[in-house]
Amino acid sequence: MTQTAITLRNIISHSLLSCASATPLAEAARRMVDAQCSSILVEDKGKIVGIWTERDALSVDLSSGGAVQLPISLLMSSPVRTIHIDTSIGEAALRFRRENIRHFLVIDESGKHKGIVSQSDVVLNQGIQYYISLRDVKSVFGRNLLILPYTMPASSVILEMQRGNVDAMVIEGPDGGHGILTERDVVKLIGSGQPDVSVGQLATFPLMSIPASSSLYQARKQFIENNIRHLGVSDDDGDLLGLISFADILANIESEYIRELEEMLKERDEVLAISNRHLRLAATVFESTHEGIFVTDADQLIESVNPAFTMITGYEAHQVIGKKPSILASGTHDAAFYESMYKTLALVGHWQGEIWNRRRDGEIYVEWITINAVKDDAGQVLNYVSIFSDITNRKAAEEKMSFLAQHDALTSLPNRVLLEDRLLRAISHAERNNRKLAVIFIDLVDFKKINDSIGHHAGDQLLQIVAQKLSACVRSEDTVARLGGDEFVVLLEEIGVKDNIPLVVTKILDAVSRPVVLEGQPVSVRSSIGISVYPEDGQDADDLIRHADAAMYRAKMQGPNTFCFCTPLVDSESPDSR
Repeated sequence: MTQTAITLRNIISHSLLSCASATPLAEAARRMVDAQCSSILVEDKGKIVGIWTERDALSVDLSSGGAVQLPISLLMSSPVRTIHIDTSIGEAALRFRRENIRHFLVIDESGKHKGIVSQSDVVLNQGIQYYISLRDVKSVFGRNLLILPYTMPASSVILEMQRGNVDAMVIEGPDGGHGILTERDVVKLIGSGQPDVSVGQLATFPLMSIPASSSLYQARKQFIENNIRHLGVSDDDGDLLGLISFADILANIESEYIRELEEMLKERDEVLAISNRHLRLAATVFESTHEGIFVTDADQLIESVNPAFTMITGYEAHQVIGKKPSILASGTHDAAFYESMYKTLALVGHWQGEIWNRRRDGEIYVEWITINAVKDDAGQVLNYVSIFSDITNRKAAEEKMSFLAQHDALTSLPNRVLLEDRLLRAISHAERNNRKLAVIFIDLVDFKKINDSIGHHAGDQLLQIVAQKLSACVRSEDTVARLGGDEFVVLLEEIGVKDNIPLVVTKILDAVSRPVVLEGQPVSVRSSIGISVYPEDGQDADDLIRHADAAMYRAKMQGPNTFCFCTPLVDSESPDSR
């Protein structure tokens, strides 16, 4: 219903008609007629002490002229009822009916007078036209019809209005037609200062009527267009059935407001029940989830943590509440990392990523964390909610899988995949800088014999020892790789001239051939080596490895502990050239 969105602030009359407490009633009535107001406020020493309205006019004894000259303070209603300026129209309609008055003095938060609101204002400005268009006049109008003759004294008619507690009377005219006498006509009589007259002289003719089958919306429209507050209600034959007034429509608005209020309360109760269920569910999740949760205020001070937080970090709730999450910092991340995090939180309201933190016992762990800002309706941050999980084991497993994808499981040396990747980068670098590189292919000549005689376990130990020896023979920027079995490859990057390579190869041959003790037995192994050089022996990784392999086979044919270049140097293929 739209009336709930409209308040008295939107509809009140800001002009306050007032008079002094000693003002004669007739003078106050004349002011009301001139201002076309239905009420006048009474002041005494600058304070509002009462109100006199059209309804109060019915209580004036007009049988003698003296009453209209009495000071208004003797006939006013006091105290003046007040209502807040932000009260909704529906609630105002309810108060009008419950308190049985027609005017409220509107005040603001400080009690300052802001204006007057009447029942008529509510009817004229309420926003339920769609609803009242669905109701007809006969459902609400008053059927206790009393028609008085036009010759009857006005004072007697006014007395009948008082007794019947009605605000209007139907008057029969001399021609059989109908007129109406209202409270407003009584105020005019008081203001005129005339003695008692016949009601025919005071009433308004003819009485405007509307069929009983008309909608309340049509009745309201008639009220507004003709600036009246009463309409006759007739049947299909045109016979008068009764009167309908603003008060009747107001009652309709009130009942609809109550119905709407009941529906709103029911909806509120349902929403509250759902909210409570959600809160209980959230509390259960908070307490039972395996993910750590902590909530901070807008200043990043921890307000609450769940049991999983304690399980992961080792900190009990009382040890961290009131402190900042930096209590978990491991020192792994620099200030720029956290500055970037908080900048993202400020811009988009959430951040997600990987953080290395420290448990209470000093152990460093890795967590995957999501941080969300909780804001109020004005966009101000109230809290930050962080949910995290310990991914230390998972990350270690991922790193191990990634390592094994590029390394030999036995020796931990790079495998063919990583070798080719590094070789491609080395070729690109050598081409840009006009440098050379060498691929050294190494085969262990006696490995199978040792493996078969001593055992595979000893063979594995031997391969690990050879891997260590090869790594010790080259620079840290060079690469030693195992292709499988007893085959190794060494990548020498940025060599100056080709003649420097034999020095490295000779060092490798000597290191590999030194005896070692395996399973309590002294063991020595010899090797054959083939060498390819970029760019002479190939422009890509496959060619360089393949040519070095071919050179190794030529060396093997010459005997153990020999090496050969793919493109021969003078005497380089001789065993003595080592």
